[in-house]
Amino acid sequence: MEKKEKTGLLDRIFSWSIKDILNKDLYKEKIKTIPDRFSSTDEYFKCFVPHLLEEMRTALCSSFKSISKAPLFQISSLEKSTHESGSCNSFLHTLKLMDGENDAKYQPHCGDLIALTKTKPRSFRDLNPLLLAYVSVDNHPKIWDERRERHPNISVILPRLMSHDEKVSLGFGVFLMNSTTNNRIWNALHHEAPNFDFIQSILQPNTAGIKQTVSSRNLGQNVSDIIRSTNLNSSQKSAILSCLETRNSKHKNSVKLIWGPPGTGKTKMVSTLLSALLKLRCKTVVCAPTNTAVVEVTSRLLALSKNSSEHASYGLGNIVLAGNHNRMGIKNDDDLRNVFLDHRISSFQKLFLSPYGWKQRLESVIHFLENTEAEFKEYVRRLKKKEKKEEKVEKKKKEELEKMKEESEKKKQEVVNIPTFGEFVKKKFNGLSEGLEKDMVDLCTHLPKSLISSNDVKKMIEARQALHRVRYFLQENSSTFDSKKGSFRRIISVDCIQALSLIPKRFKVPELFENEEDIRKFCLQNADIIFCTASGAAEMNGERTGNVEFLVVDEAAQLKECESVAALQLQGLRHAVLLGDEFQLPAMVHNDECEKAKFGRSLFERLVTLGHSKHLLDVQYRMHPSISSFPNKEFYGGRITDAETVQESIYEKRYLQGNMFGSFSFINVGRGKEEFGDGHSPKNMVEVAVISEIISNLFKVSSERKINMSVGVVTPYKGQVRAIQDRISYKYSSLSGELFTLNVRLVDGFQGGEEDVIIISTVRSNCNGKVGFLSNRQRANVALTRARHCLWVIGNETTLARSGSIWAKLIRDSKRRKCFYDAKDDKLLKDAMNDAVPKVDKSDVCARLSTLWIEKKGKKMNY
Repeated sequence: MEKKEKTGLLDRIFSWSIKDILNKDLYKEKIKTIPDRFSSTDEYFKCFVPHLLEEMRTALCSSFKSISKAPLFQISSLEKSTHESGSCNSFLHTLKLMDGENDAKYQPHCGDLIALTKTKPRSFRDLNPLLLAYVSVDNHPKIWDERRERHPNISVILPRLMSHDEKVSLGFGVFLMNSTTNNRIWNALHHEAPNFDFIQSILQPNTAGIKQTVSSRNLGQNVSDIIRSTNLNSSQKSAILSCLETRNSKHKNSVKLIWGPPGTGKTKMVSTLLSALLKLRCKTVVCAPTNTAVVEVTSRLLALSKNSSEHASYGLGNIVLAGNHNRMGIKNDDDLRNVFLDHRISSFQKLFLSPYGWKQRLESVIHFLENTEAEFKEYVRRLKKKEKKEEKVEKKKKEELEKMKEESEKKKQEVVNIPTFGEFVKKKFNGLSEGLEKDMVDLCTHLPKSLISSNDVKKMIEARQALHRVRYFLQENSSTFDSKKGSFRRIISVDCIQALSLIPKRFKVPELFENEEDIRKFCLQNADIIFCTASGAAEMNGERTGNVEFLVVDEAAQLKECESVAALQLQGLRHAVLLGDEFQLPAMVHNDECEKAKFGRSLFERLVTLGHSKHLLDVQYRMHPSISSFPNKEFYGGRITDAETVQESIYEKRYLQGNMFGSFSFINVGRGKEEFGDGHSPKNMVEVAVISEIISNLFKVSSERKINMSVGVVTPYKGQVRAIQDRISYKYSSLSGELFTLNVRLVDGFQGGEEDVIIISTVRSNCNGKVGFLSNRQRANVALTRARHCLWVIGNETTLARSGSIWAKLIRDSKRRKCFYDAKDDKLLKDAMNDAVPKVDKSDVCARLSTLWIEKKGKKMNY
């Protein structure tokens, strides 16, 4: 393989001028269509580089155009660091922020690209000359905790060519974008020692099908129990067994594709697979495109683990969730916190590095129980000594004011208030034992099973029960404790000491962790399942994690192939399982030329294109059959079966009266008009009025009948989202946790989600059938498959029928199934439209055609 260029992504970005960033043709000649096959790993890695640079340029260009609204902070000073940046063209600096002057509460994070300016920029022209800075990895997020907020500073990398005068005159830092993901992709594409063998296996087609040639019984009783307990259907079970079978291929790499259409239990299947891999102690990294997707699959595995675990959180030490706690939404009372890497590192620091760690706390409790009377005597002695000292101080202050004497007298009274023996033992024991109990819980939770046996856990449970008995005894008898000293020593204290003495004081952890990175390695190397984002896999190098046998990529069809490269290079990797559905939304690509060149295509989709076999999960559990009928036929060839649960009569919900509001309907709103007043994103205020009326009626039903109801409004256009939110969201925004919930989002924001009722607003309304990117089949598939019980599509029949798109097919299908309705036939909807319909310009041919269309009842269009 040829030697790759050493230039880092940061150096490339620092070399750009404003003119370069605004130049749409900067990489035009280098953008080539990503091929389906590759002749070498060198070709594979190189083909993505120009597209990645163009995406970065596009993102920065977009930031420039909205620079006046960008978050910023005020700079106090800029000092050169004594350390090099690690880049050949830049230096590391410490940038101090002005205390309390941060606008928009912007706090720089590692990976942020910021522009340094003399004044607050009103347009990108105020950035000339362009001075970019990169927030360095040295800027740990803890820098922003309350103790250091008064003197905030960040580490930044600046171009080496920056002059001293420019540094002195800087006044502001303006946020442009975060480059962490693209940096990781770049580094993965330029890795010097990738996993060539595994990469080679995905360059060309592999048509090995998924065949169930192994029984769950052959995998051991524990695995069989897991698969049986989760009540999987046959397609889910065969997919899992096939994936587990690949472990028997000791000298062969494999890639399995699991095809999971909407509602087919993909998450349930993957969590069961991971539970089996955990039981088999198979080192596995689990990736997904977003933090939300990673958290979802982690939560499902934790739920399975909790149900099957013998001792609460025991065994979670073999699971690690790595990432940013803010982006992942980790909370202090969240189960996810028990497996979150940063929290585990902090727990180990307290358990094993603190002067008051596990061993010291255990010994303190035992020592106290063995020497309660001696401890009390020593406590009293110290109090009396303190009292004498206070008396001497009081004598010296005899000539002071009366007020000072009174305060001294009060202080003296507090000091001489010596507790009884029972009060002392209760207070001291409770303080010591509560800390010890927390330590025991943390040890059971965070230590891997290889270092803490189930027998050790049982001993800790027994010790905690003994501590509870002591606390109960002291609570009930502290006032008469002196008369019961004997029973405390003979029964309670001895029992507790014996239980505590059976617990190990030490575990086989490194005697000395030199720093946080040592603990991080320890956690990752001892974990069997590691969760992270796909770009986060770049942090899972061999030195940190050891050899990884299995890779599982959830939502793989939403991941650009170049984003998968870091995960595909995991040291020791032999088997990968990709779960996804190429008929749903792909990864987001910001540059049109890159999108045309297939930069957004996933590895999953490319392998399907090459004929790689994929295993279909063929039973859907989400949608009423009336809802699933069209997408099943249109996207999946009718191969998806409706589960028995969704076919039952109880699954059919009638929230509103009238056939128009059954399980599925297309509701024609012909009097609307698309408007482009707010930028380039259209809105349709007549559709907004109809949707508002429907939601109002649903809310009324939910409130009066006390029915739990979740409603989602889905639309492809930002302009329509804003218009709907402006009209109705404020009415329902305070109802979180109530019977009625409402979500108004773009289609892209609903991928992976589901609601009881989904209302789709198609927006487009014109006489020539132009529907723009509404015609995107993947986006349509997502929108049409989010509803559980009711799906109501709002749109202009004339426009959609003439579009030649999937929406024309939907109208034909809804008419064939007698699910097509006209909004004007419902009095409430008709009144809402009349109030919202725009005044018709008689010279507007399209408007007159629409009016004629509405007035000619019964007239049907031939398609």
